[in-house]
Amino acid sequence: MGFAAVNTGNNLLFLVVSSLLGFMAVSGLVGWINIRKIGVVLDFPDEIYAGRDVFVPVRLVNRKKFMPSFLLRVDALGESLAFPVLDKVSGDTGALTVNFRQRGESVLGKILLSSPFPINFFVRSRTIVVDSRCIVFPAPRECALLDGPGQKESRGESFSSRKGYGGDIARIRDYTGSDPLKLIHWRLSARHEDLKVKELTAPSETPLLIDILALPGGSLEENLSCGTFLINKAIRAGRPVGLRLGALFLRPDLTRAHRLQMLTELAVYGKR
Repeated sequence: MGFAAVNTGNNLLFLVVSSLLGFMAVSGLVGWINIRKIGVVLDFPDEIYAGRDVFVPVRLVNRKKFMPSFLLRVDALGESLAFPVLDKVSGDTGALTVNFRQRGESVLGKILLSSPFPINFFVRSRTIVVDSRCIVFPAPRECALLDGPGQKESRGESFSSRKGYGGDIARIRDYTGSDPLKLIHWRLSARHEDLKVKELTAPSETPLLIDILALPGGSLEENLSCGTFLINKAIRAGRPVGLRLGALFLRPDLTRAHRLQMLTELAVYGKR
């Protein structure tokens, strides 16, 4: 059309060409502004298992003070997520469904943010550099929970956080009338107007020590997967679990932080 306008000298064609070029320039500028000052944050969950779908929350933040953003698309970890509208100085959250195929540390270095706004004439995009990391635990593989010689190790008596009558003193509380008399703390009660009762924890199960390299799997990966299953199953049952993995030794414990530490050691074993 531009050549036709030059060759014919038709002013109407010049006006049409100028309008189209101006419209292209304006739409390109608006599209560029649309994806500016957009922050992207990925929040990996603390439990991710290889071969299992996991939801990874994605939060977009619009830092522009005067203009909302439209038709945004986030591409990360091989998946895409759309955000139709993002108001000015606000945020929105979605989730990617991701499946990590291998255990170990996964590093996300780049995120692609794009948008066809305003009329899908241009698709504007920019790459956002991030430093998001997550640990992918081995895929749990069901196997028998075997106790044999050398499989049990304790730090002395071990007690769970559940209420009971044979463990340590968890707290002191007021007597309710239904508590056994043997739980009354007589010395402390003498100092107060009301009777005080000892609330005890229940004894936990016998501690279990898992030696990963001694498990009867056909390969290291099978042993790591079996160990993951055994750790989760034992702790869900209220049983303290310890870990032996080569030169590494972790004493039996019941806390969630301890469980995640053991699973992390299984995830990165041989990867560093």
